[in-house]
Amino acid sequence: MKKYLITGLIIICSSLNFLIAQTASEKMPSPQWWLNSSLTDSVDQYLFHVEGQYSYTKMTGALKNEMHSGSVRLIVRKNIFTNHTDYMIDKMNLMIENLGMSYATESQVFTDYLDVDITSLLFGEAGFIWERDNTLYLENRYSLYAGIGLNGLIYEKHYLKILVAAGRVNQEYTIPVEAYNVAKGAHTEFYIRQNYKYVIDQRFSFMEQAYYLTNMTDSKRYRMGVGLNFSIGIIQPVSFVLGYLYKFDKESELLGITAENTTQTIGINISL
Repeated sequence: MKKYLITGLIIICSSLNFLIAQTASEKMPSPQWWLNSSLTDSVDQYLFHVEGQYSYTKMTGALKNEMHSGSVRLIVRKNIFTNHTDYMIDKMNLMIENLGMSYATESQVFTDYLDVDITSLLFGEAGFIWERDNTLYLENRYSLYAGIGLNGLIYEKHYLKILVAAGRVNQEYTIPVEAYNVAKGAHTEFYIRQNYKYVIDQRFSFMEQAYYLTNMTDSKRYRMGVGLNFSIGIIQPVSFVLGYLYKFDKESELLGITAENTTQTIGINISL
């Protein structure tokens, strides 16, 4: 009898341990939960993700150049709601020694948007964007937008997110622009954003981001950008990042400024 009781207790204890472990694993979020829909996880508590990146470039010789680029991202999730807050800043100091000339530029972008997961693939989004760039004579650009998109794990370790939206944009310049054929006052824009990430393994990942915005009353007025980042893990949570960014802004061309800009970066990323 004792033998059967002991055997029974062992079976019951083993079963309880299995159920506890199973329940705990179900409540754990996926390793890259912020890339996926909240409806693919069964987590009810708040989730937080913080990420920061910094890069520094220096040039010496006849042309002396220093460039600092930094960004920080905070993502908070509760149930089907996920809020993203991003801030990016670039500062460049250029000096032409032979001519005794110096030139300093700065650009900033602040974005805050809320995603609401409708299904495991479909989500709605509403957000706010503020931009400033003295290279483009842009004092302030305010954008309010809303749209709908698709988000999910398209294949093992491959994440894809696409948003289609429309919004109201108003921009102010650092110089008088009455004589220029640029957008003045508030106008409506159509917006497409696409993010793709391939998590190769725990140390290596590749990310591609692209966006396209166009004036809905004049499709010749548009801006776009494509960014590529390859991340190599050093020690948890620090990674070495190689990046490339291409931007085109038609409004800059109308102001007589170079419309195309490319940036190559080598930096450090911290992800928590």
